Amino acid sequence: MMPMAIFITLVASLLFLTISGGGLFPLTVGVVAIATSTLACIVSLRKPTHPLPLQGGEPDVPNSPPWRGRGWVTPSLEFTLTLILLFILITALPLPPALDWLSGSLRHEQNQKVITSLQEAAHAGAPALMEDPWFCLSRNRAGTLRFFLLLAAAISAGLLTAALPQKTKILFLGFLAVLGTAVGVAGYLGQWIIPQGDTLWWFIQIPHAPTSPVGCFLNRNHFAGFVAMLCPVALALTVHYLITRRWVAASFNLALTSLMAGAVFMSLSRGAMLAMVVGLITTSLLIAFRHYWLWGLLFLGLLAAGSGLLLTQSPVVRERLAGIHNPAKLDSVNSRLHEWQESLRVWPHYPLIGAGANALRMVYPQYRQTSVGARLIFAENEYIQLAAECGLVGLVLAGTVIVTMRNRIKQSAVPIPVVIITSTSGALAVTAIHCFFDFPAHLPLYAFVLGSLAGLLLTPEKKAGRPARWTTMLPALIALIGAVGITCYHPGDMRTMDDPNYLYNAKYRELHRALVWAPTSSAWLYLGRTMLKEGSITGNGPLCSEGATFMTRAVMLDPKNYRLWYELGQVRLSLNDHQRATEAFQQAQKLRAWMTPPPIQGRPIP
Repeated sequence: MMPMAIFITLVASLLFLTISGGGLFPLTVGVVAIATSTLACIVSLRKPTHPLPLQGGEPDVPNSPPWRGRGWVTPSLEFTLTLILLFILITALPLPPALDWLSGSLRHEQNQKVITSLQEAAHAGAPALMEDPWFCLSRNRAGTLRFFLLLAAAISAGLLTAALPQKTKILFLGFLAVLGTAVGVAGYLGQWIIPQGDTLWWFIQIPHAPTSPVGCFLNRNHFAGFVAMLCPVALALTVHYLITRRWVAASFNLALTSLMAGAVFMSLSRGAMLAMVVGLITTSLLIAFRHYWLWGLLFLGLLAAGSGLLLTQSPVVRERLAGIHNPAKLDSVNSRLHEWQESLRVWPHYPLIGAGANALRMVYPQYRQTSVGARLIFAENEYIQLAAECGLVGLVLAGTVIVTMRNRIKQSAVPIPVVIITSTSGALAVTAIHCFFDFPAHLPLYAFVLGSLAGLLLTPEKKAGRPARWTTMLPALIALIGAVGITCYHPGDMRTMDDPNYLYNAKYRELHRALVWAPTSSAWLYLGRTMLKEGSITGNGPLCSEGATFMTRAVMLDPKNYRLWYELGQVRLSLNDHQRATEAFQQAQKLRAWMTPPPIQGRPIP
C-alpha cells in the first residue's frame, strides 16, 4: 500500500504543479511541499526493507551518527540535506534588533540605514513604524522563503522516489516520459499553432509578462529545458523495453523521444538544444558501454539523422542555429556573458553565506559597472547564482551533496537497474549543461522532477554504517515544519514583497514591510515617490524633502540607472534645488548621451 501511496502522491503533485502554472504561484508549491514532506516523514518512520548483509560474514555495525557516512569526514546524505534546508531557513528568519550585529557589518549598516531613514521620515509627517523592525540575513526574505518551499518539495520528492520498489521506479520513469511529451506537444501548440498570449496554458493570466509564455512556463528556454531533461528518460526506456522484447512499449517510448526532441528543436532555445543533445549522447554512450553497444550506436545514428533532417526541413530552426559555429558574435551569448560578469561582482561583498536565495536581484545594481537597462533577476547561470546568493557555505553544501550521493550509490544494498542509471544520468547531464545558460533549479516543476530523478538512484543501504532511523527523518521533518510555517503565515507576502508591480501602487505600511524584508530594494524609490506625492498635495515641504532623500538612496543603490538619475533631477528641480538637480541630470547624461536635461533658470543647458 505504501508504494502505491507514494506513487499516487508524486503523480498528483506533478500534475498539480504542471496544470497550475509550473509552480509559478508560491502557494501551490507550498501545498506540494507540505503533502510530499508529510508522506516522507511517514515513510521514514517505517522499518526499512530487509537490507542485505555484508558479504564475507562481517559482523553488523551499530548505527552511525548522522554526521558520519562511510568515511569519517563524510556526513550522511540525510544530514547534508538537513543542513541545506536549515541554512536556507535560517537566512530567512528575522533576527531580534539586539542581535542584528550578528548579520555582519554590511548587512548591519544597510539595516540601520532603513531604521534611521524611516524615523526621519516619520518626523517629517510620514506614518511611523509600528514596532522595531526585525531584519533577516537574506537581502530578499520573500524570495528566500519561496526558494525554501521549492527546495523542500524537491528534497521530499527525492526521499519518496528513493523509497519506491525498483519496478515502481521504472513505472514512475514511464510517467515522467509521458508528462514531458504532453508538456512538449502542448508547448509546441502554444508557441506555433494556438498562441497563448500573456497566459499559461491559455487560461492563467500573467499580467506584465516580460516574455512570451510557452505551455506552463514563462518563456521558451524554461519550457525547452524541462522537456530536454526528460528526453533521455524516454530513450532509456526504449532500450529497456527492447531488451525485454516488449516491442509495443519500446515503439511507444521511441515515439515519445522523437516528439520531445522535435519540441525542443522547435522551441528555438539554443541552450536547451545543446543540453538535450549532450544528454542524449550521454544516454546512448551509457547504453553502448552497458553491453548494448549496438543499440547505443543505433541511437547515436538516429540522433544525427533526425537532427540533420530537421535542419534541412525547418527554415526557422536553421535560421536560429545560424552562426552557432561562431558564438562570440551571437547577441544572446554576449548578453549571457554580460549577465555573468555583473552577477559575479556580488560574491566578494557577500562571500561567506551570500546575499540570500533569490536576493541577487536586490543587490546586483549596487555593484554593476554597465548601464544596461534590463532588470537582472537571475544570473542566467545556476553556478554563478549559487555563489552570489549562498556564498562559500552554499558551494560547500552543494559539493557535499554530490559526494554523499556518490557514497550512497556505492553503498547500495541492491543492484540499480540499468534503465534507471542511464535515464537519470542523461537527465542530470542535460541539467548540468542547461544550468550554464539558464536557472532551471529555480523553477519549481523542474526542481521537483530533478529531485525525484535523483532519488531514483538511491536504494536501501547495507547494514554497516546505516544511519539511525530518526536521522533519516530529519530532512523531511525540517521541510514539513518550514513549509507549514511559511505557507500559513506568509501566503501573500512571498509574492508581493519583492514585486515592483505590486509596490508601485502600495501604501506606506506595505512599503515599510517591503523595505524591512529587502533593505536594498526598489521600495526606497516607491516610498520616496509616495512622500513626494503626499507632501505636494498637503503642502508639507519637509515630507517632500524626505521623499527626495529616499529617492537619492534609491539612486545610490542603483547608480548605473540613468532613468533614476533623470527622475531625481526632476524632483530636485521641483524643490528648487538647482545645483543638485544639475548634478543629477549630468549623471543621467553621462550614462545616456542622447538625454537632454530640461532648462534650469540661471544655468546653461549642459
